[in-house]
Formats: sequence, C-alpha cells, structure tokens
Amino acid sequence: MKIISFRRETPFHEILRDLQGKIRAHKERKPWRCYEDMSCMCVSQQVYRLLHKHFERYQPTVEENLTVSVHAEEEIPWGVRYVGAQKRWKKGMGAGVKIGVIDTGISGEHYELKNRLKGGVDFVGGKRNGHGTHVAGIIVAEMNQRGIVGVSPESYIYDIRAFDEEGRSSLATILQAIHWSIDNQMDIINMSFGMPQYSEALARVIKKANDRGIVMVASAGNNGGEVEYPARYDQVIGVSAIDQNGKLASFSSRGRGANRKAPGVDILSTWPGNQFRKLNGTSMAAPHVTGLMALQMARRLPASKAEATV
Repeated sequence: MKIISFRRETPFHEILRDLQGKIRAHKERKPWRCYEDMSCMCVSQQVYRLLHKHFERYQPTVEENLTVSVHAEEEIPWGVRYVGAQKRWKKGMGAGVKIGVIDTGISGEHYELKNRLKGGVDFVGGKRNGHGTHVAGIIVAEMNQRGIVGVSPESYIYDIRAFDEEGRSSLATILQAIHWSIDNQMDIINMSFGMPQYSEALARVIKKANDRGIVMVASAGNNGGEVEYPARYDQVIGVSAIDQNGKLASFSSRGRGANRKAPGVDILSTWPGNQFRKLNGTSMAAPHVTGLMALQMARRLPASKAEATV
C-alpha cells in the first residue's frame, strides 16, 4: 500500500477523474481509498507500479504504509525485577531451554503462554485449577508488549500435570512425572509442591534425574517450619519465599534444604481465562529461581540446540 498526498493547489476531483480514465483503460477495479478534503489517497502496490509515472506528474508526497504500534507497556512484576532478570536479558532470555512444570496443569490458551508451551502429559485428568498457570507465567510469560513478562521469556515449558483440581497428587504420580521429564530430556524441572516425609523411591528418581544433568527446583513449603521434600533432597534447589523488603515470609519453610530465597509475596502472574492474579507462597518463589537457572543454562547451550528447539 502507498499513501499519496497531492498538492492542495491541484483540484483533487481533476486528479481523480484523470485516474479513473487510466484505470478503465487498464481494466482495473478502483483500488484506492480517498480523503478528498485532505487531497490524499491510499493505493495498492500494484496500481502504484502501474501508474507511478502518471502520479509523478502531480509531484505528490508518496509514503509507505508504515506499521504503527500502541504505546502499551507490559508490566515487569516486582519479583522479576528483584531477581535481576532484566540485567541478564542483555545476554539472552533463555532460548532453547526445556522446562518441565510438574503441577496442576497450564492454560495453553493464555496469550502469555501459548507460544511458550511446547508439550506435556496429563496423569490425572479432570478439571484444572490455576496454580500451574500461575507458576508457568512467572517462568516464561512472553515479552509481547502487554500483560506481564516472566523471568525467562524465551524458554519453553512442558505441562506435566500431576495434580488434580484440589491440588492433590500421589507419590506414585510424582514418580511418573519425574520419569516422564527424564525420558523427554527436560533441562529443568520446576516442582512447586511438597510433602513432609522422606521417600526412598522419590530420592532415587531425584538422583536419576540429577545424574542425567537435569536441574531441579522445588518450593520449600508454606508451614513456617522445616523444609519439605523434594526441596530437602541434596540434589534439589530448595527455595524459600521473601517479601518486597527481602524479609523471609512468615509462612515460608526454612532451614536445612532451603538453598535459595526468592520473591513469594504478592506475586502477579498468569491465570486461566487470559487473566492475571496475585498469589503468595513458596510455590511462587521456586519458579523465579527456575527462570534464573534457565537464563544461566541458555548461555551454555550450543547454537545448534537452541535453533533446533526454536
């Protein structure tokens, strides 16, 4: 499309009458839009190529049909700013990293997540709740000039659904979910869940994933006391929650197994139905660390893997 502005001293109706005669001669339909009071018209590229010498007779100003964007700005949630993600984006945004999110399921229709979600598995069926969608947004909400942005907005997530609508699962299902992550070569697994007791079977599958080079990040727990499992295993990065002042949240588990602290109070992220919601919990803290690990890992990926994944 070309946008043509004619000299105002030339009667616009005369220009139109002349052009209509030329168009009839070429058996073309009228392919323009006129703004007579401004002596302007928009014409197709085809017609401009056909009649450009005729247009030049009038010495008009000819412009391209430029792309115009609204001055929208996506929000960078305080947690993303707090962990320093913006500074790290100068060296990459996590492209090529595969992140398995073992949770209640992810809303793949959300405009912040649909291009980042690349696969997954459902071990439980039935209705979902928004917990997994919220976790996913903290990690990878896309940089698209609206909504919010996640810590690692160019990484890919995999929806490994192991929890029902009530947020409950079983040890056997968790073992399946981690095995799926190993078999499908995840780079990182986010586990925003926990249980108070040690499990030998879970310890063994965690070790197997660690031996395969998978980074595992888990929420410490919301009991205000001891860190839960799987965060407490040595091979897992356990994450406690802090507030905007950097203080440990009163609900956050702490102590042995809490290797890292990250934002977990008033965290804004994605919610089903193309919505956003604020939640509290170490479940929100863990994905901040997962995103940071993805940014770090992406720098070490060979270019061939990043391109193949994309």
